Amino acid sequence: MAMIVVQQHPVQHSSTPPPLPSALSLSGSAPRAQTPIPNKHLPVCPTGPPPASSKVPAPSISTTKPVKTFLYPPTKFPKVYDNPPVYTIDADQLAAALDEASTRALPEPNKVFPWLHGLHPDNQIQLAFFVPRRRTLRRIPKCLRSIVIVKVGGELASSRVKGAVAPGEIINGSTFPDPDPPVGFSVRNFQIQTAKLAPISDIILYGEDGVRPAQVLSLAKEISSAQEAWRHRFDPGEELRLVNTFVLSTPFHHLEQQHPELVAVRSDGQVNDGLMDFFRRLDGNFTEQPSPLGENRDV
Repeated sequence: MAMIVVQQHPVQHSSTPPPLPSALSLSGSAPRAQTPIPNKHLPVCPTGPPPASSKVPAPSISTTKPVKTFLYPPTKFPKVYDNPPVYTIDADQLAAALDEASTRALPEPNKVFPWLHGLHPDNQIQLAFFVPRRRTLRRIPKCLRSIVIVKVGGELASSRVKGAVAPGEIINGSTFPDPDPPVGFSVRNFQIQTAKLAPISDIILYGEDGVRPAQVLSLAKEISSAQEAWRHRFDPGEELRLVNTFVLSTPFHHLEQQHPELVAVRSDGQVNDGLMDFFRRLDGNFTEQPSPLGENRDV
């Protein structure tokens, strides 16, 4: 008869029990630090000053050929000031320029974005999100060309051409301000678009009735000087100016009569009849009124 012998090894006991793997604290002691959950949308940036390697060079002009438009080259327009150059444009030419700009094909998005989003060299979150994908994203596109209309004197609540902005939105003294946000993260930054596009746009100035032409010309010379300084800073190899400054020679009341389709707010402060006013639409007013649910109950 066979017999099986099972040899039992002695169990070694430790004087200190191993810690419990559970993350729950039953004794009310200080909780263990939680491991942060990574966010796939926002990059994790270390605190402190940015490393030198993360700095991106100053934006340079892309090598794409400049776009020829109704306003460029400006040889067909009379020059009212030589240095810096300022040209004049009448109401018919303004209408033709805006019509051509509104029907011009837009460039490919990858040639203008994320430059339009605003890539400040000190904004590490923006740079970490965009720039590592391609180091040339901060290049200023030549394929993008626009028109900025600036009203000189008075408020924008009257005598306003469609799309016109105040001078302070695009210029500070004789320089274009840098609108790129140095801190924070935003994929769009719509609030900087006007100032962002101004340096690469032809700028047309006009004044409401009563504004002296000398006042309009004075601001036009400052803007033209800002365009020249901007070109020397970001595109020193370009000999020709790609954007220019114009002053409207037609008085505003004549512009109202000749081209009412260009006017957003008339000289009397009333919105142009041909412009859709979303704040005064009757159908919107009806839908915003409370609907009765029952006696003495509205929603």
